[in-house]
Amino acid sequence: MNISTDLIRPFPSYEEVFYDDLDNHRKHFLPICSINLQCIYPDQDEWLHIVSVKEIHEGCVGENTQQFHTSFTKEDMVGFNVIDGKYKFEADWNYFILNQKQQLEKTHENLKADGDKKHLRMLRDLAELNDLEKAYLLNEKDYQIRKEFFHQNNMIYPYSSFGDDLESTEALLRDFEEKQSSGWGLEFPEVNGILDDVAFMSDKTQEFMKEDDESLEDMLKFEQTNLSNIPKNMNGEVFTYVGSLTGYYFQAYGADCAYLFYDKDLGKAVMCFEYT
Repeated sequence: MNISTDLIRPFPSYEEVFYDDLDNHRKHFLPICSINLQCIYPDQDEWLHIVSVKEIHEGCVGENTQQFHTSFTKEDMVGFNVIDGKYKFEADWNYFILNQKQQLEKTHENLKADGDKKHLRMLRDLAELNDLEKAYLLNEKDYQIRKEFFHQNNMIYPYSSFGDDLESTEALLRDFEEKQSSGWGLEFPEVNGILDDVAFMSDKTQEFMKEDDESLEDMLKFEQTNLSNIPKNMNGEVFTYVGSLTGYYFQAYGADCAYLFYDKDLGKAVMCFEYT
């Protein structure tokens, strides 16, 4: 399936996606695609955004910062307040462990000066944060090269780059051509070459539902996924599912699938990340 190109914006700018505090949003997030709800509900002219996080590396995002969790920001789930069609991260920025690095460095120096052996354990923690910081930089670099590749070739690079360090769009194009000449399979995402699905309407999802005898009601429970958390309202109802894409097509360390959910009444958009 395809949706009107007027209703989808690949690789939007940070200014188009985030409401304020661009520095922090730029530090932690990667804007992948904007989608207008009119492609699902013709009377709702409202833009939402599929974004990923730079912290995806090892383990779950947010797994070590439970004290900063909210109802809609937990392990591998990040929530946003939707304001005038843009996002504002709804939790404390310390949900991202890298945001605590400066304070940890200060505490480490104080403990070291006092001769407290705890500084040795903190030194290990700082080493792990340095690895995470490298993952941030690699995810950012990979994302930027893939974004430029898309603008130059009007298509995404539809392969994982896990374990590779992309150097340039030229190198990416050579790699793409080499994979094709070597017989690698080529299957672009079904929806406009960007998204895997929109509201369970893709041909692949419809085929899955038919073959596995899954009703729409069953699908809306998301029990067939490996999602750690699913956003639900006060009545226990799952947020409206908007769409999904393959996360590792857009960054070095990406989720197998990134899902966008939305609750209009609450004014909340939620991204959930799945690994298989």
